[in-house]
Amino acid sequence: KPEGVCNLPCAVLRSNMCVTETSSLVHESCSSNGIRRENNIISGGFFRNVSRVAAFLFFLVCAVVVVVVVVLPSVSGRRSAILIMSDNHSETWYHSWEMHLLQTSKLDVLGHVQQHTLISNPDERKLNDLLYFNHSAAYQELKTSEKSSAQDFYHYQEGWEAQVTQSYCAVATSAAALNSLRGKIDLPQDEIYIPYRWATQNALLLNEQVKQHIFNVQKTKRLYVGLGLSMAASLLNYNLNGQGYMAEAHSVDPTTFEKDETIKMIKKALLDDKMRVVINYDRGGIGQGPYGHGHFSPLGAYNEELDAFLVMDVAKYKYPPVWVPSAKVFNAISTLDTCANFTYTDRLPDFKTESFLSIEKELGCQEAHRGFIIIKPDS
Repeated sequence: KPEGVCNLPCAVLRSNMCVTETSSLVHESCSSNGIRRENNIISGGFFRNVSRVAAFLFFLVCAVVVVVVVVLPSVSGRRSAILIMSDNHSETWYHSWEMHLLQTSKLDVLGHVQQHTLISNPDERKLNDLLYFNHSAAYQELKTSEKSSAQDFYHYQEGWEAQVTQSYCAVATSAAALNSLRGKIDLPQDEIYIPYRWATQNALLLNEQVKQHIFNVQKTKRLYVGLGLSMAASLLNYNLNGQGYMAEAHSVDPTTFEKDETIKMIKKALLDDKMRVVINYDRGGIGQGPYGHGHFSPLGAYNEELDAFLVMDVAKYKYPPVWVPSAKVFNAISTLDTCANFTYTDRLPDFKTESFLSIEKELGCQEAHRGFIIIKPDS
């Protein structure tokens, strides 16, 4: 084409811009009189690309600001149920004695369970030992027990979860009991399950009365010592407040409580579909002493022929549900808890360097007997 004159079709089609055939690095801009002006395409393209990058960065910064200011606070609120329980390394220190037993004595929880699976004397239909739910015979006993006395086992399938740390047994037991009453009470609302109501362990602790009178989980993030009997009853009552239900604690002092009367009281509650029973017991009393002592769990059934209660252990990482002879249950719930009532401090103890005796003193521990809690209508 003639030098100094733009190719007209190119100029028309490309809005007065055309690229020469000799180099892609030069473009021609045509003036109104058709005279060619050469410009370096790298320079023009560079500035156009810079403007695009700048615009992209501007919108990216705006998006980040929206996420930080608007989205993250909402997400963090919904995740609070998980986050405030995630830092639980002190639990390892508190229960280091269990690790010591496992390492030095080579104790095997599963082996211990496997040794207690058969009825000691099938002819007498009495249970003298423990019968765990890792054996088909244990399930069969649900069918042979009275229908009404085994119904709570099925109610607990509404929400019977493992305790989230080794000191949350009372909280997990309380959550299971509340979930088993679904339809009879309004369950707490955990933000992570909105709009569905579900009694999570965290939701129970976030109750305003619980934070004010028992433990403020938002300050120290987790329970570092498990609740005592009356404290667990208060936890339940604060979450049952105004719903027509109450939790009644019975501390079992063996000098004042008769075994037969105690068992009768528990059986009566299990027979009532509107009631639930949870126990505070020493594992040693039922034959599980090497693997923990003070503990909470719901009762799911009573078998008249075996004269045994079904303990639905919330420490699922240790034990499955187990049929326990009533005599052993009474022995376990009539033990002394050296730190049954106390006041949590905002300071998180260092279980690596501090003795439990010094921690008990700081908490102001008061001893009391363990026992059981009946959850029932308050009228």
